[in-house]
Amino acid sequence: MWTGTVKRLLLAACLLNLVANALAETSPEPIVRNGVAYVTGGIGQDEVAAFRDVAPRYNLRITFASKRGHYLSDVDVTLSSGKSTMLDAHTSGPFLFARVPPGRYTVSAHDRGVQEVRHVVVPARGAVDVRFYWHDPERQGAMRLCSGCAGSQQQPAR
Repeated sequence: MWTGTVKRLLLAACLLNLVANALAETSPEPIVRNGVAYVTGGIGQDEVAAFRDVAPRYNLRITFASKRGHYLSDVDVTLSSGKSTMLDAHTSGPFLFARVPPGRYTVSAHDRGVQEVRHVVVPARGAVDVRFYWHDPERQGAMRLCSGCAGSQQQPAR
């Protein structure tokens, strides 16, 4: 009787270890620049799921998409506070999540020759979600859709 219970406990422990290792492998590793920790990516269903899991750790969450709802990648992003640039980054998927001190920021995103700017206030508690929508890439002579992004067809246009 004890042997069966011990075997089940060992099996359960092994399964939990496998799940923990799988989650650790898919969690995006933060990059730190100028004291700002951030992650970028979100290509494929596994990465999208990983970004959903880590979203609560970041208080500034930015999404890039076309107005038709296709996720975009390879966007140049600048985050500034006043006259100070806090972060310059190039996205490797449709998401850029950052952990910044509470305050007022300007987020500038540049894609295919078009720059969009958003002014945001990051609260002391909670987070702010920012979305950038561009005209469809094929209308601007470049095809840089994030074709491997999960849900790239379902993101609602705004």
